[in-house]
Amino acid sequence: MAPQLAVDRHARYFRMCLSGLPQQMTSLDAARMTFVQLSLVGLAALGRLDEMVAAGERAQMVEWIYGQQVLGDGSADCAAYCGFRGGSLFGPHDLCDNVAANSGNVAATYSALCALLLLGDDLARVDGAAIVRALRLLQQESGCFAPHPGTTERDPRFVYCACAISAILGDWSGVDRDAAVAYIVSCSNPDGGMTQAPFHESHGGHVYCCVASLALMGRLDALPDRARTLRWALQRLGAGYQGRVNKPPDSCYAFWVGAAVEILGGHDLVDPSAVDAFLMQCETRFGGIAKWPDAHPDPLHAALGVVGFGFCHPDDLPRMSPTLLLPAALAERLPTANR
Repeated sequence: MAPQLAVDRHARYFRMCLSGLPQQMTSLDAARMTFVQLSLVGLAALGRLDEMVAAGERAQMVEWIYGQQVLGDGSADCAAYCGFRGGSLFGPHDLCDNVAANSGNVAATYSALCALLLLGDDLARVDGAAIVRALRLLQQESGCFAPHPGTTERDPRFVYCACAISAILGDWSGVDRDAAVAYIVSCSNPDGGMTQAPFHESHGGHVYCCVASLALMGRLDALPDRARTLRWALQRLGAGYQGRVNKPPDSCYAFWVGAAVEILGGHDLVDPSAVDAFLMQCETRFGGIAKWPDAHPDPLHAALGVVGFGFCHPDDLPRMSPTLLLPAALAERLPTANR
């Protein structure tokens, strides 16, 4: 018999996170959009979203999310700033008065679109054309993406966000896919792993972002050595999944690495008992899953841990899309062919 997650406790934990987060997480308020997404993902992965979030609350959340949409003023100077902000930390949106404080970014835009879909919104109020135009301006010559204007930050996370946004909107005109594929290939290592940038250390999170991006673009065949990448991912599983060689296991990699294995077709090669045992140690008595045993839970590790557990037990929990971190049934209704 498969082990059982403490579904009720975890559902209450995610519900609590939607109402408010501990004081210790105040410094992360600018990423509130991501925490909303992850809390909804956690409830959906447990099959408890409809039960735990009432219609009236959904409507309030939808309005808050749309309140973070940066629409710009139609000028070329503001075009790259459009999308969604990470939160309402800086008060009501007024792009032209304070561009830096009110810029959208690709990570928050991805989170906002996922959250809206999970809440049952039809995205009718999303300015998809402005978002696609911003993506086009944020893509670099290397094929990578900047998360927002005015930063030198570049890595596969933002390629993934751009691909996921394009897949959700059903509009790929903001992504030069050939350039993005070339960038991803440049981040591949001889060991089969993928890196933050060429010649860096292989990392499970970047393996996921690269593999999922290729899958969403319908270009998984561009992976330099699919079998070697799958082997690298499978080798990260010991007493739980680790993100890098010679690092301790971490519950979030049950998704980052586990989802990459799913996309690469290696599901039957995974030992579920190793994943289960570690995640069970990371469960906390009041709900939520921590990064590792005897630590405090947070929405990211809790949600990704639940989804990773579900990959190992597809008959026990709702099926989730490994490429979009959405319920598979919802992802399959999107207007793009590659999910």
